Amino acid sequence: DLNVDEFEEMFKTKAQGPAIDITSSKQKTSQKLPNKISLLDANRAKNLAITLRKVGKTSEEICRAIQMFDLRTLPVDFVECLMRFIPTEAELKVLRQYEKERKPLENLTDEDRFMIQFSKIERLMQKMTIMAFVGNFTESIQMLTP
Repeated sequence: DLNVDEFEEMFKTKAQGPAIDITSSKQKTSQKLPNKISLLDANRAKNLAITLRKVGKTSEEICRAIQMFDLRTLPVDFVECLMRFIPTEAELKVLRQYEKERKPLENLTDEDRFMIQFSKIERLMQKMTIMAFVGNFTESIQMLTP
């Protein structure tokens, strides 16, 4: 026979400190952050934030690396991930409209500010495709040679 009460007592976790009221801590954090405007789809913005966090570079560094075809700064796998976030026509229209109205960029989320910089790169799709091709070139050659 198994004494369940004794068993639970032996393996229960002990509290690590005073109990925290979760509802009050959530209210405090939401009050600290000013509301930022997001022009992108919420799910797309969240995925972009995760992708950008992965490389650990600023928006300026990423955009400069793309313009310079710098694969030492941006790994090929990150370039391929970033290709999924090339702005659509609808996003470009919304971003350009926001800029045309001369609204402050500081009110935008980090993802939206990145997207504005990202969209201003000339021939963005072609540059990203070239970077992915060059980055994967040696691997492609190795797969082709017997």
